[in-house]
Amino acid sequence: MTFHYSLAQIEAFACVYECGNFTRAARKLRKDRTTVSELVACLELDLGYALFERTTRPLALTAQGQLLYRQARLFLLEAEAFGQVAANLEQPSQHTLTLSYDVFTPRDKLMRAVVQLHAQGIQFHLLCQSRRLAEVGLLSGDVDIGIYQAMYKAVSESFKWRAIDTLTLGVYAHQNFFPSQPVSLLALASRNQLIPYEDMPSQLAQWMQIADRFQVVGEQSMLAALLAEQQGWAMLPEHWHTDRQPDVVQVATEMGEVGLTHPLVILWQPGEKACSTLMAAIDTIVSVFGDASPHQITQ
Repeated sequence: MTFHYSLAQIEAFACVYECGNFTRAARKLRKDRTTVSELVACLELDLGYALFERTTRPLALTAQGQLLYRQARLFLLEAEAFGQVAANLEQPSQHTLTLSYDVFTPRDKLMRAVVQLHAQGIQFHLLCQSRRLAEVGLLSGDVDIGIYQAMYKAVSESFKWRAIDTLTLGVYAHQNFFPSQPVSLLALASRNQLIPYEDMPSQLAQWMQIADRFQVVGEQSMLAALLAEQQGWAMLPEHWHTDRQPDVVQVATEMGEVGLTHPLVILWQPGEKACSTLMAAIDTIVSVFGDASPHQITQ
């Protein structure tokens, strides 16, 4: 035979015994006396035997009641533990967005933004891919936000953009790769350049690609290893800390710092798709990356 008991019935039974009577138990449970009495009576009716000797004051347990009380107390402790675990379970994010970025996007700032937004109930799918694929995704709705380098071209009317940071780039090579410093543009153009882009937009190639001979290396660790093996030089963001690789240094060039900074922008699709969740995420990302001063550029 299967019996069905409620947590309220078991709690009332244990509390009545511990308090000595129904009145004090009702006060402790914040219920009226009749309700507590009915909970215990229904439990006894379902069990088919009495739990209390009602002729004694304070109430005493019957033999069956004594056996069940120990089990009831264990059950209530387990129920309390269950409640604590349930209360501490992480609530699922209410909103999920997709953010696309490329190899140059600062990972430490991106991570801080993702963590802050998670605390606000916004979770991100993170896609490291080319800007070309990101723009296709933005148009189709598969991507909500893109973080990329400015391209110095007119941005599609389908997108909104905002400058959020400035990347500082440097020239990196093995310490013995160039015979002297500062290195001239002619010397850079005559040696193999390592490019960290598999699908580098032509607008970026116009200012990033200096050498006629270049080698695409899409993996950051492999690129640093090739620099250490004197397989070429590369123009890379300083936040990569490539000079931490043994024997790899940041090379002084005749360019100085001219042309070695570049704005980073955030892209999104306006209109009905620009919901409050999306705009809240954009505001947080802008805050974390640091509002860049306005650039007189087209995106």
